[in-house]
Amino acid sequence: MILKKIIAVMFVVGSMLFTPAHSLDLINNSSDPKEEQSQKEPVLISFTMNVKGGTQATSGFHVLLSKDFKGGATAKNINRAKWIDITDRFTLPKLETGDEEKSTFTKVSADISDLLSSGGTYTIAFQQVVKDQTVHGAQSQIRIRNFEIVKGEAGKTLVDHTKAEWELFTKGKFRPNRPNISTSQIVLRGNHGKTLDYLQAETEAWVVSKPQTLED
Repeated sequence: MILKKIIAVMFVVGSMLFTPAHSLDLINNSSDPKEEQSQKEPVLISFTMNVKGGTQATSGFHVLLSKDFKGGATAKNINRAKWIDITDRFTLPKLETGDEEKSTFTKVSADISDLLSSGGTYTIAFQQVVKDQTVHGAQSQIRIRNFEIVKGEAGKTLVDHTKAEWELFTKGKFRPNRPNISTSQIVLRGNHGKTLDYLQAETEAWVVSKPQTLED
């Protein structure tokens, strides 16, 4: 009887000292990246946008983010940077055509905090590729206004249209002043008119911000 009690006590003590491997793993990984991400302050990109005319709409439109772009909107600088396509994070407005062309601007926004780190640099770019209009249909005009990046629930403005210091890079045969940047908006559009050389040309436009540093 005494022997059975001793064995029972030894079993209980042994059970207390034994920690399964999967329990250790859970303890060591208590700082889950997903949990840390949920605790980050949101960093929201927002802008108002209008898409009208033609048929290509936003099929060739992209919102991009780079963490290694060094500045200077040239083919060399853009091509050697790594770009993350974040277009799918936004609900883009529908194309306005015909009687629906009322130039309504829709506000869109997305959180990019999961892509950034405090003190790190980042660059935002808008890209529009217009394909051969004799094959893919007429180009559409995209206008972007009221761009800003805000941080936290209080909405501290980190970047706005002016501070972004946008630069334009174009590729392909463009008519003068098609894509352009003004003090109030960004305009992305392909060629227009009846000249086949312009309509058949695939064009590409990038509007790229100055590299920014994420503030604490």
